Amino acid sequence: MDVEELIKQRFIKAIKKCFKPCPLIGPRWFRYKRAGEASTFQFVGAKGLAKATKSRPKDVVKQIVENLNMHQLEAELEITSDCRIVLRFSKLPEIY
Repeated sequence: MDVEELIKQRFIKAIKKCFKPCPLIGPRWFRYKRAGEASTFQFVGAKGLAKATKSRPKDVVKQIVENLNMHQLEAELEITSDCRIVLRFSKLPEIY
């Protein structure tokens, strides 16, 4: 499994923990950019989830981050003002 797929799976697992029943998770909600050793992963689906669950985007982001398994991922996590979750890796994580 590559890094992008691992991170997507962790986000999907966190979303499924947060929302019962879980709304459909769109593939366009994930954006991954790799530049040499550094990479950036963005989750941009908070507004779509908020609409589907009749919640506020900020509440959705907060719940996802609380349930996101960051084990073995040395990443800087940022929540932007437009409710995106951004993970920045200075080097790609080792996957076991």
